[in-house]
Amino acid sequence: MKHKILHSIYTSFENWSSESNIQPACCKGCSTCCSQNVTITALEGEDILRYVLSEDKVDEFATAILRGANISRPKYTTNDFAKACLDGRDIDPETQTNRETCPFLTDNICTIYPVRPFSCRLFISSVTCSSGNPAQVTDNHFEASTAVTQVIEHLGQKEYWGNMLDVLMAMLDIGEYRKIADKFNQTLIMQARMRTLTAKPLPGFLLSEEEGPKVSQLLEKIFDTEIEGKRIEDVLNGK
Repeated sequence: MKHKILHSIYTSFENWSSESNIQPACCKGCSTCCSQNVTITALEGEDILRYVLSEDKVDEFATAILRGANISRPKYTTNDFAKACLDGRDIDPETQTNRETCPFLTDNICTIYPVRPFSCRLFISSVTCSSGNPAQVTDNHFEASTAVTQVIEHLGQKEYWGNMLDVLMAMLDIGEYRKIADKFNQTLIMQARMRTLTAKPLPGFLLSEEEGPKVSQLLEKIFDTEIEGKRIEDVLNGK
């Protein structure tokens, strides 16, 4: 059920984003934002690993993972940061300085595009990006992206969370992925596991007075959606 909920969240966000006033400049082959600074939950990692197996991309996957270098590793999760802010504790937002290209890019095309995580799906810009011209998004889109990221982390709570390359490696100790794990040294898998964090429950949303009502409409849409006869909000609340 969790995978169905995750995909439903993706769809709700995509529909909401397409109905916004942003005229995206993004197109196929545009990969300026595609760095190694991608965070995922274990749930999203399962999608990627199962795709690798189903598409017989094990060798290409192993090569890509080993190509990753100098990746940025977050010190806390999105919900960790949100809880600190809501509790009134000072915590500096992390800045990602590594701009190394994502190892899953080939000729500027994503090789895992059908199962790309939300950290990739949320990217959009009203201008063409470059190294000297960053993406431009509205405050509305930024706050909505953050809120949905929090919901996805809550969905995957108590499991791996962290840099995509670390989480994918950490999950290779699961028997389902043995064919992939055989391509790696067990020490590398263990080291990756030690670098991951744990996904946390939702402490509340970081919404401004200006954008909060608009983002709340998206959240209500997500929460009211039924999966296997249950509202997503009820599932997230453990009902």
